Amino acid sequence: MDRLYELENRRRSLAMLPPQSAALKREEAMTLLQELEETERRLKRLRDGLVKLLEEDAGGG
Repeated sequence: MDRLYELENRRRSLAMLPPQSAALKREEAMTLLQELEETERRLKRLRDGLVKLLEEDAGGG
């Protein structure tokens, strides 16, 4: 299962919680999940960039 797909499923589950849950407010959980999703996207771009650099170095150097 794709990591971003998994995060989206969690976001949808959190969205169904009552707005004032006891341990962590729904809005706080949604914000944390959004931050995690963006971090995952950025990490993937960084990994992809590193792979590209390594391939260029191996091919040209």
